Amino acid sequence: MAVADPPQTVRYRLSLATVPASVPEARRSARAELAARGLDADHPLTDTVLLVVSELVTNTVRHAAVRSPRATLQLDFEPDLLTIRVHDRHPYCPRRREAPHPDGSGGWGLNLVHEMALLAGGGTATLADPDGGGKTMVVRLPLG
Repeated sequence: MAVADPPQTVRYRLSLATVPASVPEARRSARAELAARGLDADHPLTDTVLLVVSELVTNTVRHAAVRSPRATLQLDFEPDLLTIRVHDRHPYCPRRREAPHPDGSGGWGLNLVHEMALLAGGGTATLADPDGGGKTMVVRLPLG
């Protein structure tokens, strides 16, 4: 009797400087990886993935660069699931805000990411590094 191979995860990783130019670089790279996996510009998840990548990388640039000169974007493609991870070495683990910053400087990015993930049938998490010196923002989106 033949035994099926377990589903394979295809991982894509990109190390980024925490500078503004990394945001469009992350989007371009994510778009190319999506296309390579058959998720072209017309796929229902493409815009969601690109928005999530933009928001999370922007957050590392705006809020973590002082302690983390580099960040990592990782896309894990499984048969029925895409997991987006953005890791930096700033210890603060942000939470979604109830209201934007009073000075108009933002504050809605994580809410937007969370809502987009929910609309797609997925979810979000923030995982602290075991040493407490960084974190990974995680977004899971079903592909099926």
